[in-house]
Amino acid sequence: MATLIVTGRLGRDAELKDFNGKKCLKFSVPYDVGFGANKATVWVSASMWGDRAEKLSQYLKKGTMVEVVGTPSVRAYDKDGPKASLDLNVSELKLHGGGDKAKPSSDNVSDDDIPF
Repeated sequence: MATLIVTGRLGRDAELKDFNGKKCLKFSVPYDVGFGANKATVWVSASMWGDRAEKLSQYLKKGTMVEVVGTPSVRAYDKDGPKASLDLNVSELKLHGGGDKAKPSSDNVSDDDIPF
């Protein structure tokens, strides 16, 4: 079995869906590959099932930094030509901070707050 760990900021709010009474939380996490002119962003389509999904849905908003661990799979589909999607069935999720609301304002920072 393969395990994939991805850390990134959510590109949009997570969506909680119901499939025959089972809750599924769907969200996307990006990560960068390469550097300079060769830098590209890869989007991972993540899904989490069950009670944890329902409870975490309120916290997974656009810009939230998360670390997800799970089992990866690749899905091929045809939309304006052949494409593929990197999917992740999430088994662990860590919140690393909020979106724009978590960023400190420079107006609220004094010299005494800076540790160096």
